[in-house]
Amino acid sequence: MESKSFLRVVAQFVILTYMKENFERSLLEANEQISSYKRSQTDEERSGLRKEFDETAGEFIREGIWSRETSAEILGLQKEKNDVMDQLHEKIRSLENNEEVAGFSEGEPRRVEWNKAGHRAMVVLPSGKKAPATVGELVTDGEWGLHYILSEDIPRDIKKRFIIAEARRKILALADKQIIETERMKKTTHEGGETSPTYRAIYEEEKSKKKMGIIAEKLTKTFFQKNIIDHELDMRLEEVDVQRDVDQKIDFILHLPFRKRGVGSEASEKRENIGIQLTINTEKKNQEHKKRQVAEAKKHLDEDVDDLVLVTLPLNELYLLLHRWEEDEMRPGGPIKKWWKDSQKEQIFRGVLQELFSDQEITGMWQSISGEDSDINISPEEMTDESNLAALDESGKKNLDAYNQRFGKWFGKKG
Repeated sequence: MESKSFLRVVAQFVILTYMKENFERSLLEANEQISSYKRSQTDEERSGLRKEFDETAGEFIREGIWSRETSAEILGLQKEKNDVMDQLHEKIRSLENNEEVAGFSEGEPRRVEWNKAGHRAMVVLPSGKKAPATVGELVTDGEWGLHYILSEDIPRDIKKRFIIAEARRKILALADKQIIETERMKKTTHEGGETSPTYRAIYEEEKSKKKMGIIAEKLTKTFFQKNIIDHELDMRLEEVDVQRDVDQKIDFILHLPFRKRGVGSEASEKRENIGIQLTINTEKKNQEHKKRQVAEAKKHLDEDVDDLVLVTLPLNELYLLLHRWEEDEMRPGGPIKKWWKDSQKEQIFRGVLQELFSDQEITGMWQSISGEDSDINISPEEMTDESNLAALDESGKKNLDAYNQRFGKWFGKKG
């Protein structure tokens, strides 16, 4: 006979799944009402829709899907998500007129220009100096709060890739806020009627943005995403919302070629979807705790995840790393591009992939991306020295050819 504790775990999982589906349904319904409100043309229409908003929110509160304390915040965040989609459509239309395009970050604006001699993007730093940026860096630097404005002469396909990634990042961040705002106020029967300590802790961490675990996760995700884009690694990184992080212990998902794990057999068209759970705490007690969490989470993975892997990354001095980058004008590529050695970057790369690929495969991938910064980290002085332009031009043409090949696959010739 199944134990009561096992049945309780199953019941909690069913409730969580049910609540998640209902929460998503509530947001879709709210989004439809917001869109209707934007299309409304008379005061009478708008008044009726506001009344409908109130009735809908009240219904979700009674059903326990939203909390009374945060329902107005949830609705406001949904409107922000709706606004992002409207802005995305406008930005895509602006590409047809070859206009400059801005991302969705809220930091200090930084103009990005196209260097014709080097055939690459150049970010104008606060000092007025310029620093080269790869496509992968343009796409991922928004995670670090860098607000790029791509000039008219940046290739259209780069701009399109950039704004789509920026919109996706912004919407996911707003969705996480909605989940946190809702869950942190809910009463939980298995915690004595108290509000969720997990989501309360996440709420406090999100306000600081500088907790070591958050920095480590952001470093790892942006490092992989950048290299997947710039070097066409045969994998895709998918970010997940905070609820999957809490309930299923997934920080992100890697979609990989299907293979016998770690042997390197030929890949097929089928993909393998691996959830990654990161930890930077190497203490034995924490490792045992994390392993138990992951083992339990494996029993309740969604259908889009085949397996869950715990990855321990002994990352030290993250605060110092972040400080150095901030003091150095927050250059493209994030904190690790300039301030970490290749050996440190390789530690992250191998640490995440060691259970997913053979050593030979990992070495081959690493050799294709290691040392790349030596080609693109060109000082402002070198950029203006005519004696260096010939070498820069030659390497830049290779980059441009690679960009064109990649974008052709991503968007087609005209996108």
